[in-house]
Amino acid sequence: MSLRMAGPGNAEGVTASMGELSVEAAPSSSRTEIAQHANGGDVAAAEDDDIWDDASDSPGHASNLDREWIHRQNQFHKMGYRDGITEGQKDSAQEGFNVGFRQSVNVGYKWGLVRGVTSAIASLPDNLKEKLVPDAQCRRKFLDVHTSVQEMSADDALQMFLENICQSDHPSDDSHVTSTADGATESNMIKSLSNDLVLLLHECPDIKVTEELA
Repeated sequence: MSLRMAGPGNAEGVTASMGELSVEAAPSSSRTEIAQHANGGDVAAAEDDDIWDDASDSPGHASNLDREWIHRQNQFHKMGYRDGITEGQKDSAQEGFNVGFRQSVNVGYKWGLVRGVTSAIASLPDNLKEKLVPDAQCRRKFLDVHTSVQEMSADDALQMFLENICQSDHPSDDSHVTSTADGATESNMIKSLSNDLVLLLHECPDIKVTEELA
């Protein structure tokens, strides 16, 4: 093997060859970096796929689903139970109100008329009372009815009405029913006072009541 010293011209050729060699090597290293980067992206993508991967085959997955199902079932069962109770209470209250209204509306309306008519007559001056009710005995009866009505509060009237209903439902049970001086029971005193006023109005034609009391 023989070596020759390169002249100036040959040195320039060697330098040019080395430059070409480095230029040719650069694309090779770039391709290596691109390949490594691509491999890294594949690894990251694989890791991302692992995050969203279905773990149905993992131990305990079925038991977790069962617990979640039982929890949801109990939660919705309680919600439905509460909603059912609320709606049932509303329906029951509305039904009770309808029944009570039908039973009491006429009695309450007549009781209001009795209070209004007797209070209006009692508030008149004596000279007007004598003109409107010439009979002294009738005036005294009007005053008695007015006094009986004023002595009875709204709560008392409601309690008497309730006792009257209970007595009608259980006629044999009269242990809680008491009688007044005129023989009327407390439970039907409301009706008794209404009837008394009707009789007095018939005796006094000058007093006009358009509503029906009887």
